[in-house]
Amino acid sequence: MANGFKYLVIISMGILFSLSLSNCKKEKLNLSSSTKVQFSQDTILFDTLFTTIGSTTKRFKIYNTLNQRVNISNIWLDQGTQSMFRINVDGIAGVNFENVEIPAKDSLFVFVEVTIDPNNGTTPMVVEDKIRFLTNGNAQEVVLNAWGQDAYFHVSEIISSSTTWANDKPHVIYNYCAVDSNVTLNIPGGTNVYGHSQATFLIYKGALNCNGSLGNPVTFQQDRVEDFILSPSDSVTGQWRGIRFFEPQASQLDYVEIKNALIGIQIDTAQVGQFVQLNAVQVHNCSYAGILSQGANIKAVNSLFGNSGLYSAFISIGGDVDFDHCTFGNHWQSQRNSALFVFKNYYEDANEVIHYRPFFNAEFTNSIFYGLNDNEVFLDTLDRGIAGVNAPSVLLMNCLVKLEDGITDETIFANCYANTDPEFENPNSWEFNVSSSSFVKGKSNNSSTTIDILGNARSIPATLGCYE
Repeated sequence: MANGFKYLVIISMGILFSLSLSNCKKEKLNLSSSTKVQFSQDTILFDTLFTTIGSTTKRFKIYNTLNQRVNISNIWLDQGTQSMFRINVDGIAGVNFENVEIPAKDSLFVFVEVTIDPNNGTTPMVVEDKIRFLTNGNAQEVVLNAWGQDAYFHVSEIISSSTTWANDKPHVIYNYCAVDSNVTLNIPGGTNVYGHSQATFLIYKGALNCNGSLGNPVTFQQDRVEDFILSPSDSVTGQWRGIRFFEPQASQLDYVEIKNALIGIQIDTAQVGQFVQLNAVQVHNCSYAGILSQGANIKAVNSLFGNSGLYSAFISIGGDVDFDHCTFGNHWQSQRNSALFVFKNYYEDANEVIHYRPFFNAEFTNSIFYGLNDNEVFLDTLDRGIAGVNAPSVLLMNCLVKLEDGITDETIFANCYANTDPEFENPNSWEFNVSSSSFVKGKSNNSSTTIDILGNARSIPATLGCYE
């Protein structure tokens, strides 16, 4: 009995010793070239409203979801010691960390702190940096974003009841801000709206009224105002998505400035009898188009659709559009392989089937279509040669156009002028007012517009375009 007990004790001790050795063995290190870590957040947004020199801290976790330990060979703050952000990785502060290991099925914290003086006029509107990670050769990043002054933040927001925005502080759109169906958003003059990278301002079956006035416009632009390394911030296109209407209710945009978007204004699919009205609207420096319509109802007067990487205006597939005393000018400084103005009354679906979408009405009067390319007006329309299709329902009347072959169809270009330079003052700097000796002076006809985009009284007959 005693010997048996001793034997049992020896066996038990052996098992415990084996388990002890097993626990002392380090987990195998994962060396796979496909290994990546995971983050609890891929963007850290500091949307605190700073009112004094302030500091706030946020945190996120790095996860190792594998059954082996993972070595992050390098973690670093992109802007290093010049960054306004400070980071702490697993209890250690710094800007560069090497060989940070995470055990299997484990995680660690990263703390991020930012200090910004919102009263310093040189502080950018938005401060951004990145924490970069390198794991088994795979690069990853977490974006850090903070604001340097007070603002109202609209982060993936849906506006579900009619409201009016205050204009005492900027409004910042992050991801998207959507005006829901049957809801009206009013934006008073003097309001500045900033879109973060890829942010969209969406009016979905609702209404938008921008109540700007001369000298007190509503402005929409990108949230980055500090210059890039090689170019000023105001020279870079496509920094946010732009304003998009989908089946909008009656909307009015008075004295609005939009710049540096992908598409300045996009209007899709009209509701019957509901128009988006544009008065003294300026759209500048968009990467795709200043205005894009697809089956929209639009009335525009005294508006400027300026430099764009492709189109100042792309008006397509139906609707009711009326533009009077507008300037479509494009002096894009890089290569542009398209006419600045395109009008199209059909589309081709994924099965290469053509669908004809006629316009109820399409009139462009007392306007200028002029840019650097030889042909700046392209009417891509199905004509009466196709069975069941009527003549294109577009009329340009009393307009200056730039056409490579000149005016060949006066049923479309009625009383129009071709290929005479309007003498824009400084289009490279977005100034499309015309010289005092410009050809377009006194060329309008049947205009009911009594002032121009700057509030100047119109002469009789008036000057073509948005400037008198």
